[in-house]
Amino acid sequence: MTDARREWISKRAYTLWEEAGRPHGHDAEHWEQAVHERDEFERVALAPETRQAGARKPLIEISEKAQAKKSEAAKSRKKAEAAAEKPIAAKAVAKAKSVKATTNGKQA
Repeated sequence: MTDARREWISKRAYTLWEEAGRPHGHDAEHWEQAVHERDEFERVALAPETRQAGARKPLIEISEKAQAKKSEAAKSRKKAEAAAEKPIAAKAVAKAKSVKATTNGKQA
């Protein structure tokens, strides 16, 4: 049993014990119930049909209008990033040319 699994079961068993009014002598029952709940969770979460990318249902539905706005915003953000990168690249090229020109001038 992995540490994460054991910790989850331990915390769940403790919660079950508290919810039951903290009775004495029922720790094994709470532990078994927690193990059963974890097994069920893993069975459902790791089922082949839930692992497929398209099988998950989104938590909320996004309208087509909102999706279009989102994609437009992403496109304009990419354009802005590309435009911001160009001057830096141009300055680097210009600086490299000026360094080369001064180096050539010193040698001559």
